[in-house]
Amino acid sequence: MIRTIIVDDEEFSLLSLENKLKEFPDICIVHTYTKQEKILSDLKREKVDVAFLDIEMGELNGLDFAEAILSIQSSIHIVFVTAHSEYAVKAFEINSIDYLLKPVTKRRLQKTINRLKEKIGEIKDPPTQESPDNTLKIRCFHELQAFQNEQPIHFKTAKVKELFGFLLTHMHEYINRDVLIESLWPDQDYKKSKINLHTCLSHLRKILNGLGYSNCITFSNQCYSMTLENIDCDAFEVERIFQHIDTLDETNILEIENAIGLYTGAYMELNGYEWAYESSQKYHEKVSALLNRAIAFHQNIDDNKTLHFLQLQLKMNPYDDEMMKQCMEILIHQGNRSEAIILFERYKERLTEDLGIEPDISLTRIYHSLF
Repeated sequence: MIRTIIVDDEEFSLLSLENKLKEFPDICIVHTYTKQEKILSDLKREKVDVAFLDIEMGELNGLDFAEAILSIQSSIHIVFVTAHSEYAVKAFEINSIDYLLKPVTKRRLQKTINRLKEKIGEIKDPPTQESPDNTLKIRCFHELQAFQNEQPIHFKTAKVKELFGFLLTHMHEYINRDVLIESLWPDQDYKKSKINLHTCLSHLRKILNGLGYSNCITFSNQCYSMTLENIDCDAFEVERIFQHIDTLDETNILEIENAIGLYTGAYMELNGYEWAYESSQKYHEKVSALLNRAIAFHQNIDDNKTLHFLQLQLKMNPYDDEMMKQCMEILIHQGNRSEAIILFERYKERLTEDLGIEPDISLTRIYHSLF
């Protein structure tokens, strides 16, 4: 049986559709609603296969309400029923299974039921996220990438991937729909952007549901939030280690070094998302702080490791005189005078070409002392 709800604020239209649906033996009408208040709470308790949904329902547009329904049960199929044909394209953009114009005929409804039977029959149980092999692995540094079972996750479009990246960056936060639109489609017409957002959300829900993360995107008060449990994310791991940076000792230095190793480039730099710049700066500062801790820990204990982390710090902060000075002093201490000379000359060239300035006088004195 196909478990069904009907939502229409016009009682006559609702009763008409209800009576027509009752003629189909495969349809089980669970509830009918003329108001939206109870629908979402009911959906949290009962499994539903399809929602016949009117588009024009008072203040809340049916297109938006479909998002609220899908945020609770992402597997629900939406069938829009309305007297307004201009919504047809929008309805299909949101990935509804069908669009019915009032008054609905039995013949037309039969096509919808056939389509529902075909689609629901194709549903397979998604992999469970409890299985260690199905852990979603997400890489944010250098380029946004996602993997499951060592296989890359393919996003339907670049914008679907960008939406995933944005919601991941603001995990557990509720982001206003207009903020999402402005961030992802800043120069596009608002109405068109809204349709694009709904379309991308529909595709993203399908992807995550197939990975075993159903109902992880929620919708409330025109805001969206994503929650993913049991994932492996390099940025989240760096964040976790940074929160414990003040407890540095021999027991956790390896964790700090591992976190540093996860930083293979700036946050989503290859994707070129303008909205990611603030997060990029945040992680740059946190990894720099981790590097400083690693340098401080190994200083006067292990010159090679100290030099290694100093050089990593210089890659991230290429104009840091103090880091350069420490590198030169270690090289000199190790008897690598020629390497110290080459290092200084490259540094001087970089400062001159990029900033038009000279190295600090203390660096220059160390350099001259090598001849």
